[in-house]
Amino acid sequence: MDIQNRLLEQLKAKLPPDTSLGKLLMDDLELSRDSAYRRARGETALKPEEINLLCRKYDLSIDKIIGVSGKSVTFQYNPIQRSEFSFEAYLNGIMDGFKRMVAQRTQELYMSNLDLIIFQLLNSPALLRFKLLYFGKCYLKLGQLDHVKFHKGWKGDISDEQLQQMANFYIRVKSTEVIGYDAGKGLIREIVSFYELGYFESAEDALFLIDEVAALVEHIKKQAEIGRKFIKGQPVITEADNFHLYLHQTYIQDNTIISETNAYRMLYITHNMLNYLFTIDQDYVNKSFAVFQSMLKSCVKISEENQRQRNAYFDSLNLFIDRARIRIQGTDLF
Repeated sequence: MDIQNRLLEQLKAKLPPDTSLGKLLMDDLELSRDSAYRRARGETALKPEEINLLCRKYDLSIDKIIGVSGKSVTFQYNPIQRSEFSFEAYLNGIMDGFKRMVAQRTQELYMSNLDLIIFQLLNSPALLRFKLLYFGKCYLKLGQLDHVKFHKGWKGDISDEQLQQMANFYIRVKSTEVIGYDAGKGLIREIVSFYELGYFESAEDALFLIDEVAALVEHIKKQAEIGRKFIKGQPVITEADNFHLYLHQTYIQDNTIISETNAYRMLYITHNMLNYLFTIDQDYVNKSFAVFQSMLKSCVKISEENQRQRNAYFDSLNLFIDRARIRIQGTDLF
């Protein structure tokens, strides 16, 4: 039954948000309710042909299921085809992860952030749209964006409703987030370089984004002060103590996200700018989680406490924002 347990462990992480494991087995294997749920509980063994069908349909790792050991870890990724890429589909992939999380009884995120990542950018639709445009134009080199320049009304194929829904999911999930002193500076540099490449319609549009960064930084600071996440410009509706923000004393090496529910842990690693790899290999994820917990011991918690360190970080970031604003206005002090 070890093989079956490993298969079901992988399958749980791919469940559609509104589907139980038993229901999935009923539909995919054409079983009665009793037969399906006995398999889901491990009381009845899956047949070889059933294992084969599930592995093929859900792209599950045969190596992990049959217990191949060693130093290899199976990751999955979100394939991006330039000819078929859309911002809407990219965000839908992230939304599906949120939906799988909230379908469980408990959910929590653990994140080490090299820079401000997409979740916080949900509090500024303009910044999130800019980030995706930067990704599509400067990295993917999408032909349909060749002649697109950013202006403050640009939306692409990203709806306000989609971003609002994602933000509502994010603020309700408790999170422990670690940032370094450079967090936020990468985004600012992208705005400046985008402007200097001539990809804004006007300097005013670039300055508009700089102002959006300043407002977002102030919003993150407010969330840290009270230890609660909320959508910028809206009342606080989340429970207390759902936002734990830590400041790393040196430098964060990458963006790593661990999602934890009562059913499993899953690890995401960003790569190729905005794409991501993910795994549910519990041995690897648990070891990564232990590293994260160890890292916290060398960090300073700046949510709800340590006001001096909190102010020092946000003040330094605001100075960097001011320098970027001066550079766009024509005085090179960067």
